[in-house]
Amino acid sequence: MPTLTSQLDALAAVREGVVAVDRPDLATIALRGADVLRYLHAVCTQDTAGLRQGDAAEALLLSPKGRIEFAFRLAVLADGVLLDTDGDAAPALAERLARFVFRYDVTVAEPAKGAVSLLGQGADSALALASVPGSPGLVVHRTAVGVDLVGPDAPGAAASIERAGVAVGPAELWELVRVERGLPRAGRELTDDVLAEEAGLLGSHVHLDKGCYPGQETVARVHNLGQVQRRLAGLRFGPGGPGGLPAPPTDLVTDDGRRAGQLRSVVDHPELGPIGLAYVRRVVEPGRLVWTIHRGATLEPPGPPAGAHPATVVGLPFR
Repeated sequence: MPTLTSQLDALAAVREGVVAVDRPDLATIALRGADVLRYLHAVCTQDTAGLRQGDAAEALLLSPKGRIEFAFRLAVLADGVLLDTDGDAAPALAERLARFVFRYDVTVAEPAKGAVSLLGQGADSALALASVPGSPGLVVHRTAVGVDLVGPDAPGAAASIERAGVAVGPAELWELVRVERGLPRAGRELTDDVLAEEAGLLGSHVHLDKGCYPGQETVARVHNLGQVQRRLAGLRFGPGGPGGLPAPPTDLVTDDGRRAGQLRSVVDHPELGPIGLAYVRRVVEPGRLVWTIHRGATLEPPGPPAGAHPATVVGLPFR
């Protein structure tokens, strides 16, 4: 089982086949009880009432004003539902869910770690080679970049995959692939000042025809009235700025000094160079030059702000 320490080698292996990456950033929350699906249907953006064992979905918990508070996936198991979400957000999500179950037969377990991602088009072949799935304690989520394995049996599945000869990539590989693909992440692009439509999640995380849930009025109004004022976009950083990468969250301005948006994630990609994800105003078209600027800094056009990094707005994904 080869271990790839070079980011460039790991990315090449993803393009050619499959690479396994440990995911300590993910955590699971088990929900059990007769009313789990009915309870989730009442509080989240997804239609869960009709789900059956073996089904999976993506969902959000919104504030009353429609802002994203939590993003998670769910899988229906024989004994309940297994959620997985960002590890840092998992304790707060578990507390939030447990707070309102008094009318339902639902118990919410403490968050648990244990997840691995298979990145690349060879993910399904690797699962078959290692005789995965097949465990009741393992959930397989197919993603835009491969497969995620979550649940209490994920570490054992990861060991089987490694014994089958699948290469293991460095910890930062997932973040490189995520930004390259333009996938929003909790705590970065998915925060409590963002609408689902701004993050491009209406088609995946929100069921537009289901009944009432917290934030539903805002979702319906934004969807029915048209486009939001900003969108998730890519940034390609060019030469000319100070040393190092800008530290998100950093505000953006156009070359004529107008507010353009906010940088949320940035990586030094070994193939694409410095790239980032940002919320950019709709009026800022792809190809436009923008500059980073510290919050509260004074705009003094013409010319770039002092200490700013130049970047070009591009569509997503980067490839």
